Amino acid sequence: MVFRIVLVLQFKAKLLRKLIYEFGVTFVYEAVKALNSLQTNTAFIKELEKKDRHSHDSEIKKFEETIKFLERSGVSLEKLDELSVIHVSGTKGKGSTCAFCESILHHHGYKTGFYSSPHLVAVRERIRINGQPLSQSDFAKYFWNIYNSLLELRKSNNDMPSYFKFLTVMAFYVFLSEKVDVAIVEVGIGGEYDCTNILRQVSTVGITSLGIDHTNVLGNTIEEIAWQKAGIMKPGSITFTVDEQPKAALKVLKQRASEKKSTLLIAPPLASYDWSSFKSEFGMVANVQFVNASLAIQLANAWICQHTTGIHQLAGAALTTKDGTGSEEWLPVSPTFPISSSMALGLKFCTWPGRNQIINDGLIHFFLDGAHTSESLWLCADWFIQNSQAIAKQDIPYRVLVFNCTGNRDPRALLLPLLNCGFQLVIFCPNSVTTSVDSSSDQANYMTSVTQQLEKCRSTQDVWHELQEENVKNRSSAFNGLQPLYVPNNLPINFHDSCNSFKSKAEVKLFPCMSDTLAYLKKKTEDEACKSHILVTGSLHLVGTASSVLDPDLTLATPQLSGGIGISPFSSTDVMGSCTS
Repeated sequence: MVFRIVLVLQFKAKLLRKLIYEFGVTFVYEAVKALNSLQTNTAFIKELEKKDRHSHDSEIKKFEETIKFLERSGVSLEKLDELSVIHVSGTKGKGSTCAFCESILHHHGYKTGFYSSPHLVAVRERIRINGQPLSQSDFAKYFWNIYNSLLELRKSNNDMPSYFKFLTVMAFYVFLSEKVDVAIVEVGIGGEYDCTNILRQVSTVGITSLGIDHTNVLGNTIEEIAWQKAGIMKPGSITFTVDEQPKAALKVLKQRASEKKSTLLIAPPLASYDWSSFKSEFGMVANVQFVNASLAIQLANAWICQHTTGIHQLAGAALTTKDGTGSEEWLPVSPTFPISSSMALGLKFCTWPGRNQIINDGLIHFFLDGAHTSESLWLCADWFIQNSQAIAKQDIPYRVLVFNCTGNRDPRALLLPLLNCGFQLVIFCPNSVTTSVDSSSDQANYMTSVTQQLEKCRSTQDVWHELQEENVKNRSSAFNGLQPLYVPNNLPINFHDSCNSFKSKAEVKLFPCMSDTLAYLKKKTEDEACKSHILVTGSLHLVGTASSVLDPDLTLATPQLSGGIGISPFSSTDVMGSCTS
């Protein structure tokens, strides 16, 4: 009798857990559905693009609205001032820089918050505590708390924040509620008028590599873009930027630092720090991450100094200088220091999926990189060539490009770096996992229709055909010699042979969604029993759709610098050199 009662109770407990789980999942789906309803529609975006970019009226209104919704959520600007923040803007590498910085600080024992965009698979990825996305239950809890408060206080049906604005308010609410020691906040677009820039008390600022992107919002010149990105500088803050900035951009950053009363420093090369306690083999990892890692080191170090001593210390070290715009302008380079074991561990074990990521799936190697500017795609092509050849050794794999670009980006400028990478097949595909639109999906996109996405793919496909035709016609000219920025001298000749074999024309296809694309490629690989190297690039959203199919839980990402940093058992110091005296 007792045994039977125990069995019944166990069954009921199991059933209750199942019901709670199903309710929780439904609760999250409903939250995502409600969040998706806040997406800006296509018609509104077109109207916004027609407005005078130089008036900044719409940007100022967006800025003011963010403050309004923050206060309606129950968080005043004075309360937000209590949040300790590292704020990062830039065109390329700001997500990777933030990820490195968060990992370093977490390995030092601090409780971290991390706000980034966009997400790859689940919207919960955008708001992280100690490096982990919010759990489904926590996401739903915080979402509904804020969403219901805003609904109750709205003045009209349209008086609700847009998608990104809501998530920004939610991120700040979460970080304050979770009592994080530090929040690493990545700017959405620009800086000066970005929703995240309602932050008033920021002591540590980062500006990553700058380039031409989002021209319909930020401007068509590097000077205009630099002006926007530098808008997150705050009085009394210390701002770090990277060595490889265009001179015109550096000049604007210096001017803005003076206006904003912020100290501007350049992060030194990664190899210039004191790595004597560790084995460092930086030739084993992608060069593109070196710059981001050094910037992250400086940001983390500056924050720790400020947090532990109350001031930004540079340990009295003599600063070297960097020529910013010619002989009359000089920018100081921040001093280096011994790397602590916590910092080395933070760099070594930092993962950031969808950027320079390789997934091995039997006969197929997937190369995922969210590059979406001309400069970053040159680097992506370089990374793909080096790693494809290193994996293939003496073999010649079947190389495939899966590509898409979004917005008003120039497809010709983005495809040109990929033209001579030896692709035998090129596939154009929208940023959609499936052909159906699910309103409760994390991948739902109401900002453009399925028809518009396919039309964009077709026009991009036409550009690829034009580039191939030009390449064939100019086979003997300098145009035919286009190569990625850097190709190692020791690459076996068969790589160049494999590229030359297919310079005439690659096969080109268009698929309506990522699921169909990957299903086709997997079947082709299996049927022909060939080794395939598939590069997915051009859009971080496209990489996100591929990750949704290949790695929905994002468990396959490997640390980007793991091959370049060896942890020595003799490492002992955990205090950064520039904070000691």
